[in-house]
Amino acid sequence: MGARIRFVQEKVGGSSALNKLSGVSASQLSRLIRNEIPNPGLNQIQSIAKAGDVPLVWLVEGGEQSGVEGETKSNGFVPISYFDNGKSPVMLERSYLVNEIQSNPDHCVMFQSGEDSMASTISKGDKVLIDTSRTSGDGIFLVKIENNVFLKRLQWLPGAGVDVISDNSSYKSYQLKPEMVEVIGQVVWIGSRY
Repeated sequence: MGARIRFVQEKVGGSSALNKLSGVSASQLSRLIRNEIPNPGLNQIQSIAKAGDVPLVWLVEGGEQSGVEGETKSNGFVPISYFDNGKSPVMLERSYLVNEIQSNPDHCVMFQSGEDSMASTISKGDKVLIDTSRTSGDGIFLVKIENNVFLKRLQWLPGAGVDVISDNSSYKSYQLKPEMVEVIGQVVWIGSRY
């Protein structure tokens, strides 16, 4: 259910918007999205369903719901376009993206690694799924630095900037001012040939 609540949250414009529309606190919404509440209250779930204009049954049980914008049959496939070129889109199962990866397919792009700076985590030629709605925090991101696009591990240092880290020890890490790094989105899935 957490993935469906997250879908509603994105649909209405984020956690603050869903908080205002449903009356459910931001911290409670966060716990619901992480599936940390085994038996959430019916009043809260009804409020979230009403705020997102989705059926209560779908919010609780999932499954097929063609009436929800951006949703199709749970076993339907969606095309995920590449970020940087005209390659044919990759078809991925919508229910896998929403329920397992917990990403809205509308915010996803594919990217193929063209270098080995992130090996052994991401090898040259690997395909990665990028969630463009996730642009903050530490982790592996697709970034643009001086008009060049890279996959890099970012670690934000309060008051000091951001460490740009390569998992491959042959490459040096470096620190930049936050305004020098344009974050495109976070890596949420890696597809390797082997």
